[in-house]
Amino acid sequence: MASDAPYLGLDLGGTNIQGGVVVDGKVLVRDSTKTKAAEGAEAVIKRIVKLCEQLVEEAGYKKNEIAGLGIGAPGAVDHRRGTVIKAVNLGWENYALSEALGDAVKWPVTVDNDVNVAAWGEYRAGAGRKLKKTDSLLAVWCGTGVGGGIVLHDELFHGARFTAGEIGHTVVRSGAGRGRRTLEDLAGRNNLVATLTRLIDTGNPSTMPDIVDGDFGRIRSKALAAALAQDDPLTCELLRQAATAVGHAVANAVTLLSLPAVVLGGGVSDALGERWVRWVRKAFDDAVFPAVLRETQVVAGELGDDAGVVGSAMLAHERLTADG
Repeated sequence: MASDAPYLGLDLGGTNIQGGVVVDGKVLVRDSTKTKAAEGAEAVIKRIVKLCEQLVEEAGYKKNEIAGLGIGAPGAVDHRRGTVIKAVNLGWENYALSEALGDAVKWPVTVDNDVNVAAWGEYRAGAGRKLKKTDSLLAVWCGTGVGGGIVLHDELFHGARFTAGEIGHTVVRSGAGRGRRTLEDLAGRNNLVATLTRLIDTGNPSTMPDIVDGDFGRIRSKALAAALAQDDPLTCELLRQAATAVGHAVANAVTLLSLPAVVLGGGVSDALGERWVRWVRKAFDDAVFPAVLRETQVVAGELGDDAGVVGSAMLAHERLTADG
């Protein structure tokens, strides 16, 4: 994004809304607010507007100096119409987000899937800058659930129904029952925590109760990282299994598309760090075919929580300047 014009970038999640003012791929100020999706879409829009006003003021700009706003939303998104087709964690279906938000903020608004914008942020301003000669990559985000994004030949790939990249919903254990079949079942944090809690409750030893003072509701990515740092056997076993599932799913995607690079991000990946990347890499190397695809680069993302903010702002700049 070779431009001095400021853009707002937003990452809309089921729990939090992250935002920032971005200039030339760099976040000048950042802030967040609770989504409170249960209060309805109109209430969410009002909170987004308030967050945007705070960000513009903190960055020292006037409202008319902001060139546009980009937002990443969960679920299936029709980026051409700016519509959230379906977002379960927001309770939205066929919601015209760009229209509703544009009417409220009076800036041009672009919308895409949340992991797509994070993938674009890493590709343009994060880990992608250090990858060797590539214009294509797969991004896999392991957080509350598991999502993905695909960059092909220097463009986000959306597919015919705008759902490309949804790697979390791919089946990795075909013989397993519902709730234990997909990549998200095996590697999403919510399911990892549920499995860990059940195993502890049935007598399997773990240091996790000490880490969270017996409150399993406090198990988040940082708690998993703390247990991993302590080499807690139960947590390590589950995380290794999850990383293996991610590695195999990534190998399937790379085998199918012959992709030269993979970026790993999301709350779980970011918290667990290099050990997680090594485990994913090992499973990937064991499963990918043919052997030449082991040359595929598998790296950690660099932008953390800023990936979606940066990516959505950069997409806004690129799309809005292309249109006008």
